Amino acid sequence: MENNGFSYTGATKQTNFTIHNLKKPIKIVFITDPQLNRFKNDEWAEKIVAKTEETQPDMVIFGGDLISNEGYFYETSSPNTSVGAEAEWLNIFAKITEKYPSYYVLGNHEYGLGNSNRFDPDHWTGVQSQAVIYEMEKIGAKSLNNRLACVAVATQNICLFGIDDLWGAKAGLTKLDFSELKNWNQRTPIVFITHNPDGILKWPKEIKKPNLVLAGHTHGGQIYLPFVGPLGGAGIELDEKYYRGLNYYEGTPIYTSIGLGESGGPVRFMSVPELTVIELVP
Repeated sequence: MENNGFSYTGATKQTNFTIHNLKKPIKIVFITDPQLNRFKNDEWAEKIVAKTEETQPDMVIFGGDLISNEGYFYETSSPNTSVGAEAEWLNIFAKITEKYPSYYVLGNHEYGLGNSNRFDPDHWTGVQSQAVIYEMEKIGAKSLNNRLACVAVATQNICLFGIDDLWGAKAGLTKLDFSELKNWNQRTPIVFITHNPDGILKWPKEIKKPNLVLAGHTHGGQIYLPFVGPLGGAGIELDEKYYRGLNYYEGTPIYTSIGLGESGGPVRFMSVPELTVIELVP
């Protein structure tokens, strides 16, 4: 893994991962947990855009928790009255989606859910999933929420499959649906995108395991103490080792990005915000 500078506010982390049946490398920028809010908004989104453009990816995947949905109300000029300013800041990412094929999944913050897996009006603006979908579709990002996308990149095929948010499904606000996997030939390499790394626990047992899983949600612990690990939990079932970096679950590689934003205020320790670059190599 290689760390490159991303000013004082974060780092670009690049990981090369070998995928069989590839003829040429494929570079994926994974943008997860930007959590646009009153602390990090348009300027923060512009920095993410600039760093993404520097990497010159083949595709971009947004991994959920695109907004904080933190319980503050903003004025909005959007004709869609359900859209608040946090979601409107996603328009800045059009500078990415206009240049690179872009995909997205939703996270628990889009549904206004914390570890309690229930909506708490004292902490959330409301269920903003439709607002985020509205803005992401408007800028041309394609949904991977319970969807399969098989695309040609560098004259070769690769498949992406993503699911909607686990906590949103648990709260009855959405659902998890793996049925589109029946359209995957199980030969073309496939990357599974799940906001929460626990998504691998839901992968159908009768379907061949994905070549790689990309996840976020944990913020790497956000506050990570030496010899102790993450301070406070992200509410996942998997072990703490799955909070960051590359790990394996029953032989399946899972890369959990530290992500770019924060929950509960802009505070981190030993969890530098991360723009993730995954290069799939033959």
